[in-house]
Amino acid sequence: MKGLLLKDWYLTTKYLRALILISLLFAAMSVFSPENGFFRIYPAVMFAMIPVSLYSYDDREKWTVYVQAFPVSRAQYVTEKYLFGAICIAALVTLLTVLYLVTGADGIDGAVTLSLLLGLASASLMLPILFRFGAEKGRIAYLIFIGVICGSGAALSFSASSAGDITTVPSPNLGLCAGAIVLYALSWRLSVALYQKREL
Repeated sequence: MKGLLLKDWYLTTKYLRALILISLLFAAMSVFSPENGFFRIYPAVMFAMIPVSLYSYDDREKWTVYVQAFPVSRAQYVTEKYLFGAICIAALVTLLTVLYLVTGADGIDGAVTLSLLLGLASASLMLPILFRFGAEKGRIAYLIFIGVICGSGAALSFSASSAGDITTVPSPNLGLCAGAIVLYALSWRLSVALYQKREL
């Protein structure tokens, strides 16, 4: 498991640096522009998509077949992707917490809760699709999903300009957070079952 995590860390730092930097920039901007829903939504979704992108690299380079020569089960492979995704989302939540505390901006609970919800929910929906159909067939669903998220962010931003900051989740909403964690766990179990039955 440690080797798989290190491999994904190396891939992330080499191929996904631009995505991470842009997401971090948007996260910082969301602290100073809380009325802009896109600034809040984009970082959470992009960090959630990191394990999705990593799986796409694995699938394209046939790593998903090659890794079977190692003492790594399919369940362990899926588990590592979910664990890496959880680490990415936790890193974003930690960064947002630090930014809000340093700047003294209002709305820290809502911003953190929203990022956690969007991050876990996005990964929960996308990963089972990829583990069932692979990167090529799953890419269509990925593009549709990103389009819906970006469109929603634009709509929220437009609405917020006239109706106040509607992107803030009531804070702290422990029930929603617990529900997102349960959804993530159920998604993991589903992905393990789907990937074990899939022919590579």
